[in-house]
Amino acid sequence: MYKRISLKILLTFSLVFFSGASITHENMPHNIDESAGEKCVEPTDIMRAQHHIFLTQQSHDTVVKGIRTKKYSLNNCINCHIKPVADGTYPSVKSEEHFCSGCHIAAAAQVECFDCHASKPFKKVAKKIGSLEK
Repeated sequence: MYKRISLKILLTFSLVFFSGASITHENMPHNIDESAGEKCVEPTDIMRAQHHIFLTQQSHDTVVKGIRTKKYSLNNCINCHIKPVADGTYPSVKSEEHFCSGCHIAAAAQVECFDCHASKPFKKVAKKIGSLEK
């Protein structure tokens, strides 16, 4: 009986001790250039550790309070961080090439944002004035 309890304690300790790096995104490569970090709304170390808090708060403010800002908007993140791959298409949210999924897959964390939101940039198509007159 004591062996089982000892094994459970050891396993729990191991999981807590060794999972810290993946939770804070340390040692996770990102598929953006270094100059993009200077344009981000927060320093890289803060974004890696707290982006989910910013996104959750932004979502709450938008949906519940009707407050829309760009600073922590998911759309703002997507437009900056999701880059096309070599063939010009955008990576699937299920692919490790996708900026968000790369870390989330490695950290075994679920990305729920894209159940409702677009996972790649939306580019507005300019309408020709002539087509509006027809």
